[in-house]
Amino acid sequence: MRLTKGISGFDAEHLIEQDMRTFQSMVYHLVTSEQRAKALQFIDQPHFVYMQAVIQLEDERLTILHHRLMPYIAFAKFDEELSFQFLTKTHLHKYFPMRKCLTTDILNTLLTQDKDLHSLSEVEWTYISHFDSKTIGDVIFNYWD
Repeated sequence: MRLTKGISGFDAEHLIEQDMRTFQSMVYHLVTSEQRAKALQFIDQPHFVYMQAVIQLEDERLTILHHRLMPYIAFAKFDEELSFQFLTKTHLHKYFPMRKCLTTDILNTLLTQDKDLHSLSEVEWTYISHFDSKTIGDVIFNYWD
């Protein structure tokens, strides 16, 4: 996967912010359609580059991440420490139309694997180095300050 300039939240003036209400609507559609599912919490912290929903799906607590500047969705194990263990939940992709649901394989890909393909800015590479980000998931769903 090629990382485009601004995906980290820096140098992102050219990107359009995604809508929290639309994300909430998609999550509510998921929990009303799936048996034994419940929305527990929505988290929208402006300094994070993603919006977040915490849901209970049967006996599993999940975090759904929606990138704030790109139409990307990811699923992760719920973790209050913000160190996500990404999951692939292909059966849930249908609830997020016009969004790319990223898989564990993509999110755990090392940045060095296709480094020449990425079009990140110098500022973004500086933050990647400073925060020791190793994977595509670390960059896309970061909470750098």
